[in-house]
Amino acid sequence: MRNDLIEQQNQDFQIQRFSEEDARYLVEDMILTYGKKFIDQWKGLNKKQVIAKFVEKLADLNQAQFRRGLKRLETAEWPPAINEFKNWCIGGYEYQTADDAWLQALDYEKNNRVAKINLFARNAFEEVCKAYGYFGSTDTFYKVFSSVYKRLITDAKEQKIEDQVLDAISQVESKGEEFNHNPISNAEAQKHLEALKQKMNVRNRHIHKPQELKPKAKPLNTPIINEWPDPFEQPDAYLKQCELDGCVVPATIRKQLGGGHV
Repeated sequence: MRNDLIEQQNQDFQIQRFSEEDARYLVEDMILTYGKKFIDQWKGLNKKQVIAKFVEKLADLNQAQFRRGLKRLETAEWPPAINEFKNWCIGGYEYQTADDAWLQALDYEKNNRVAKINLFARNAFEEVCKAYGYFGSTDTFYKVFSSVYKRLITDAKEQKIEDQVLDAISQVESKGEEFNHNPISNAEAQKHLEALKQKMNVRNRHIHKPQELKPKAKPLNTPIINEWPDPFEQPDAYLKQCELDGCVVPATIRKQLGGGHV
């Protein structure tokens, strides 16, 4: 008897359509729950006009669908637009909440990052790890993760990209006889490391010292070539060279040269 009553009630919910009374209840509930957020969303319209809009857009919903939307509304942080609420009612695509994504991320980290996790939750997880170097469970990490996740979901909604569940990465099991590990010496390992540094062009790579260019030293016994004539051995030639170069020969030197050079 009880099952028949429940079944009859479900059938009634499938037949009964969204009414003006339902719209009034929905609008008043949103005003009470969201206050200024909802009022600002419908700025320029009075309450009666807003109710009429909901009746116009949601008239094809039945009571079962309407109740599904109300259930989803209980956990919504922001008042939904009419089309968004309608999607909730008819079972349109829904992204998981930031709190659910946070729990996934914690479980993902706890299980050495091999647990199942949604795509956008993992993307938010990776952004947080990139910023902090690790993934923590404090309130700070929760706030940062939630902010990043909500931004990713907003972008996904605009681009109409659905979320997806990523399967855990299974660890590859290897048989002992199929895996041969030959350890190398520390010297050999260091040699490979230095080669890798040079290849990757990292800051601590070894830089070869450039070749220094040094002038060649002249032999000590190289004779000094004097293009001027010797003033004592060739006084005439010396004085002539001075005249050609415009050099004045002091009277003292002329006296030392003697003869007609004074």
